[in-house]
Amino acid sequence: MGLGVPALALAANAAAKTPVAADPSNPMLLACERPADSKLAKRFPQVLVQDQHGEKFWFYENLIQNKLVVLSFASVDGEQAYPIIDNLVKVQEMLGDRLGDDVHMYTVTTKPEVDTADSLKQYAAAKGARWQFLNGDPTSIRKILMAFNVMGSIHGLTWVGNQRTSRWLTKPSRVQPIFIAEAVGLLSTGKHHKPYLIDMRSTIA
Repeated sequence: MGLGVPALALAANAAAKTPVAADPSNPMLLACERPADSKLAKRFPQVLVQDQHGEKFWFYENLIQNKLVVLSFASVDGEQAYPIIDNLVKVQEMLGDRLGDDVHMYTVTTKPEVDTADSLKQYAAAKGARWQFLNGDPTSIRKILMAFNVMGSIHGLTWVGNQRTSRWLTKPSRVQPIFIAEAVGLLSTGKHHKPYLIDMRSTIA
């Protein structure tokens, strides 16, 4: 017996919600439209990126849309002159179990022609950074850098944003970690909302 109309509708709806893995070998995926879920959606490029483990994502649809994120910009070489990752590792510790659950951290390379997935993976491991380091086609990465006004290989701002509420703010990447963690708490909703933290022993779990 065939599926009735209601069953077909449910099946079609489920298929539409099934995420498609980003794969540059598929020309149709390269033309994937940006989801328009908020008034800020058009700000963020819908381009393919790759993390340090070789996994590919659509920058907006997979990494930003409907997420609470901490977004920084650095390069392996630039870290020698202006290090920010050590400071962000302290933020990572304050996030506790929320990291990778309802809070996502990303560092986008500012030198896409130089930083490879392997070099980013080695650097992240050496620093104890458990978040995603992103690279990709230089043209695609430059679109992301331009969207966040990143000029040059060294950038001193970390963006904290909740795309579910379309609220974003910036903090200096080398400011006391508590202030970046506070920004996450401020932009969190529900039980995780915390307008301020007491000290560096605080968590935002």
